[in-house]
Amino acid sequence: MKLPLIRLLWPGLGPAAGPADAAPEPAKPSLPAAWLLLHALFCATSMAVGFRFSRLIVYLLFLPTPPINPAAHLVSLVSPPAVVLAGANATAMATITTTTTTTTTVTTTTTLAAEIGAHPQPQQQHHHHGPVFVGRHPIRVRSWPHPDPTELLKAHRILAAVQNAQRSTKHRGAGPARPVIAVTPTTTSALQVPSLTSLAHTLRLVDAQLVWIVVEPGHRTDAVAAVLSHSNLDFLHITGPGDSTASLRLHALREIRTKRMDGIVVFADENSILRTELFDEAQKVTTVGALPVGILGEDDGTSESFLQAPSCDAEGNLVGYRVSEETVLPANRSDMLMSSRLEWAGFVVNARALWEDTKERPVWVRDLSAIDDADARAASPLALVTDAGRVEPLASCAQAALAWSLRSDSLHDVKFPHE
Repeated sequence: MKLPLIRLLWPGLGPAAGPADAAPEPAKPSLPAAWLLLHALFCATSMAVGFRFSRLIVYLLFLPTPPINPAAHLVSLVSPPAVVLAGANATAMATITTTTTTTTTVTTTTTLAAEIGAHPQPQQQHHHHGPVFVGRHPIRVRSWPHPDPTELLKAHRILAAVQNAQRSTKHRGAGPARPVIAVTPTTTSALQVPSLTSLAHTLRLVDAQLVWIVVEPGHRTDAVAAVLSHSNLDFLHITGPGDSTASLRLHALREIRTKRMDGIVVFADENSILRTELFDEAQKVTTVGALPVGILGEDDGTSESFLQAPSCDAEGNLVGYRVSEETVLPANRSDMLMSSRLEWAGFVVNARALWEDTKERPVWVRDLSAIDDADARAASPLALVTDAGRVEPLASCAQAALAWSLRSDSLHDVKFPHE
């Protein structure tokens, strides 16, 4: 069976040997013509397949990305916008043509018609979102997640509130945040409004209920009242006796005691720059706590820059206070600590410890009525306690400033222009 087939495809083979008297075979078709026809068929198939494959390779490797007009392509993907017509009867027609590939051209024609004064008939709009071609790969554009953008914004606000609550809980612990009472004594100067404005922006970032107590000497000024009214904060604008910031600060603390305000008292002076982490650490205080404060500026004409912070031992217990770059005073030397220049921004107080006749005020916290405003030691935050060793060191006695205090007498000498 195989030999006759080979004979048909190969013309050089002769007939098989047989007897001499065998009958002659019938005439066969031309063998070279059949072979050429079959060969031509296979060649044509190979050329077609090879051309298609080589064209694909060249397209993927060498052809550049077809240029697409971003504006026209974006307009073709969204619904046609509303058109305001100025005439009595007007019709606007826009034709947008975009090319997505080298071989396909998509033309979108949008016709907008409106009649001024006429009542348009409600029509159902069909929004078709085609693919967006980034390079050579199409990306499916899904429909708008919610048809009402107001509801979508509400959802985003809820997510933002949850994220802020999670960040706050991570910093201060799992308990709810206690209210914050920020005390700011202020006097009239050229830097009063800029300083209060900066403090207002800082206090607005606090993730807790906050009341801002601003104390002025003599009478309330319009400049301070304007800053407080634009701060969007709950504030208490009061006046106190005396012109010194120490007496104004003590007057604010007595106001807290009189109104029995509850929360954490933070001292936000005009010359202070507070970090938001300070308010998170303040939530951990039980009675009176100390925080690290960076000192920047001049003292008696000498430039200085150091960290004023509580000093702790290996177990984290308070042993003293760093009052300068090279000086650490022990906690049992209250006389030396009272005479040193400690910043109020580095101390926080539980408001309940200031109340009169309360069980939550320990015996080592001095009664505000026993503090003399005229005494020079009233300017120190340790005037609130009788034992400086009982103050709680916060921020794990870290050597990172949570606030900065600017010391420069020249800042208070700045005057407004005469006009």
